[in-house]
Amino acid sequence: MVKCSYCGYEGEFKLIKTWKFRLYNVERLECPKCGGIFNHYYGTSPRGKTSEYVIRVKPRTTPKKRPAVETPSLIPPI
Repeated sequence: MVKCSYCGYEGEFKLIKTWKFRLYNVERLECPKCGGIFNHYYGTSPRGKTSEYVIRVKPRTTPKKRPAVETPSLIPPI
């Protein structure tokens, strides 16, 4: 079962793209909960060892709100 590397969601993901990279099958997935995009690599080596890992590709699509910063005026009041 694949787990979102951004929010930890486990379930069905939107499949964006698939391809083969050396011994791995790769799926680019999008999380329906947070919108994070990541690659899921899985495959079996010639010796029979199975491996699986996830690499983050894009951060969440919704940016975090930053608090407004007040800049001091460099011109003294008259």
